[in-house]
Amino acid sequence: MRRIKQKGYLLAVLLTVVFQNITTAQQSVRGSVTDVNTGEPLAFVNVIVNGDPLKGTTTDIQGQFEYVSHNVITHLVFSYVGYERDTVQLRDRQDWLHLSIELLPAAYSFEEVVVQAGENPANRIIRNVIRNKKINNPEEVASFSYRTYNKVIYDFIHPNQSEDHLIEDPFDNLFQGGHVLMMESVTQRKFIHPDRSEEVILGVKVSGFQEATFAPLATDMQPFSFYKEVIPIFDVNYINPISDGSLSRYYFTLEDTVFQHQDTTFILSYKPLPNKNFEGLKGLLYINTSTYAIQYVIASPAEKGLIDIRIRQQYEFVDGQQWFPGELSFEFIMYPSGMEDLGLSANGVSFIDSVTLLPDLQRKDFGYDAVWMAEQANQRDSVFWKNHRRAPLGESELTTYRVLDSLGQKYKFDALLSTIEKLARDRIGISIFDIDVSRTLLLNKFEGFRLGLGVYTNEKLFKHVSLGGFFGYGLKDHQWKYGGEVIWTIHEYNELTLKGGYQNTLFETGSHQLRLFDQRKYDFRSWLAYRMDRVEQYTLDLGCRAFRYANLNISLRQNAIAPQYGYQFKVPGQEGFTTYQTTEVAVGIRYAFREKLVRAMGNPIRRMRMGSDFPVATFVYTRGLKDVLNGQLDYHKYEARIEQSFYHKALGKTKIRIDAGWADGTLPYGLLFTGEGSYTQPFSIEIKNYFQTADLYEFLSDQYVNLFFSHNFESLLFHAGKFKPHITISQNMGWGRLAHPEYHRFVTFKTKEMGLYETGIQVDNLLKINYLNVAYLGFGLGAYYRYGPYATDSFNRNMAYKFSVTFTTN
Repeated sequence: MRRIKQKGYLLAVLLTVVFQNITTAQQSVRGSVTDVNTGEPLAFVNVIVNGDPLKGTTTDIQGQFEYVSHNVITHLVFSYVGYERDTVQLRDRQDWLHLSIELLPAAYSFEEVVVQAGENPANRIIRNVIRNKKINNPEEVASFSYRTYNKVIYDFIHPNQSEDHLIEDPFDNLFQGGHVLMMESVTQRKFIHPDRSEEVILGVKVSGFQEATFAPLATDMQPFSFYKEVIPIFDVNYINPISDGSLSRYYFTLEDTVFQHQDTTFILSYKPLPNKNFEGLKGLLYINTSTYAIQYVIASPAEKGLIDIRIRQQYEFVDGQQWFPGELSFEFIMYPSGMEDLGLSANGVSFIDSVTLLPDLQRKDFGYDAVWMAEQANQRDSVFWKNHRRAPLGESELTTYRVLDSLGQKYKFDALLSTIEKLARDRIGISIFDIDVSRTLLLNKFEGFRLGLGVYTNEKLFKHVSLGGFFGYGLKDHQWKYGGEVIWTIHEYNELTLKGGYQNTLFETGSHQLRLFDQRKYDFRSWLAYRMDRVEQYTLDLGCRAFRYANLNISLRQNAIAPQYGYQFKVPGQEGFTTYQTTEVAVGIRYAFREKLVRAMGNPIRRMRMGSDFPVATFVYTRGLKDVLNGQLDYHKYEARIEQSFYHKALGKTKIRIDAGWADGTLPYGLLFTGEGSYTQPFSIEIKNYFQTADLYEFLSDQYVNLFFSHNFESLLFHAGKFKPHITISQNMGWGRLAHPEYHRFVTFKTKEMGLYETGIQVDNLLKINYLNVAYLGFGLGAYYRYGPYATDSFNRNMAYKFSVTFTTN
């Protein structure tokens, strides 16, 4: 009996201890911290528990915090750079459930640089950060994978709203308390250092749309990490405050030191030093002393532009090995012209989870595309979204989907989106047909305006086959042009396409084949063309993506060519001729190493080039076949181009392009190389990668090399408030030869064996016009001067004056 009582007593004690531990472990305090004036959530606020700097936490990107304690919490202290410190007493158990803390902005600011005696302690910290960038940069890890949930909400805001100045929102009734637009997506990314990256959009949901085909373009609203030398935001490259040499550009202040568990975190503010001409950022850096890694960062442009932008990033120490992004957010606000009381804001957040460091990935596991959308991404059910959302949707978010989905069905938002996408490809969809705008309205100096119509069947009739053609009439040359073709997309992913067609139209004489892979259909230089060949052409063309970075094209062409200018080709001992026929086989390849490709869903699937940091090379070989399909000429033509642009944070952006060609054979004028000039009058628009001081057809070559070099200093040389002209210097050089100039009769031309040289300076954004408070329309002027063997005796003729038009957001 005594033993039973002892057992009962021990059991009671054990249950009491367990109960106390459970209740103690479940004690937690949570809440949110916002700005008292704006209601904006404050990220990375320091929360100190019971006045002990070694105990506490930090708010996340959403301004939320939670702290679990084994001891009684009596009070919390909230501190944040630029705000007054606030102490909250916890007297009632109910206070622990959810605190709503509002911080008051401090009466002082950190805008002025204070000169300190001796070494700035913040500089020592930044030196350590820069020294450890390589080990802390997540994209220096050999491989990784992760999953992301993204949410972006667009809203109208009222900056002048107050209790005394109430503004009626004209859209309240339309959106019924919801948001203007809402987007959600779930993506999975894998990466192998240094260049293999693939992100697949597993699911996407956009209010009002059933098919969000534009989702792949919305994955880069901010950089993945804050370790690159340059931080691109919209169209501006901002120099990173932790880039090499940043201590000579930025001023850093040690604002606070936070102790959490075994870690120490330094909080530093940063802003550009006075009188420094560069695109800079301002904000806060939270530096963890374990490896001097970024733990949190807040950044916005140092100079306010038309669009207010702010990014925030939170990093976590994954598997005790690597600091890795955990939460990313961005916010931008713009005020369209005429809507001073109504602005548009976008708030986006990304939550990264399921991070795996050093997974066993092979390069063969990666496809062509850096970003692509899974086939079922638009059809994910509610279970999918419930499993991936960090928190259930709020009432306003649910209302957004309900209202906009209804409006989208009623007003056919998806059809409108399809129309916009087609317009970007110069197409207008009408039922089962697409009007090809590039074939419908043309302009050049020979034809004047060409009025006509280009029509192709679209995916609504045949998914993989398109039938089409065009006709047009030149108002100046009074001639009809026409043609037709069949396009069969054999394999969308590999871009395997077979085309067959016929056309009777005009081509600019001397046109090279290097434009074979151009995605642009309109080129201002083509508007200036006035020396044309009438060509009746039959073609058979096969194109594909041969492998990751290369496009391949093989063509068979039969041409009947009739120059539309006075000309005769006369070889001694042979009868001269003006018109002629050729049969050609051409093979072209374009290679762009590490070019980023984005594949959007749709019908057909579209793959977009997003650029490469490495040289892009194009090569085309053309073989002229005599006595094959009435071909009269036997020849070989080799054409090559290599081009690259690169950005240096201290110097600006450099662009280089080299074009070269060699025609092996005795060929008439139209098959040689000309048309490299762009001079038509003393004042005209600058046309990149052409000689600005040379007449359009001034030179003729069967062998040539041209170099086009330009360097844009942007605003690095001069910067005075909003006046930020971009200064570009250019140097163009060309060499060429022609074996038998005497064979070409009744046309005037020069050869450039001694070298053609011109140099120029362009000043963009001399005048900036605010365009609807969305962007700046900039106008600039430039001057080019020809010198060397082909300079004329007239100074004025050696000069070419150019004006430019730019479109920027700052």
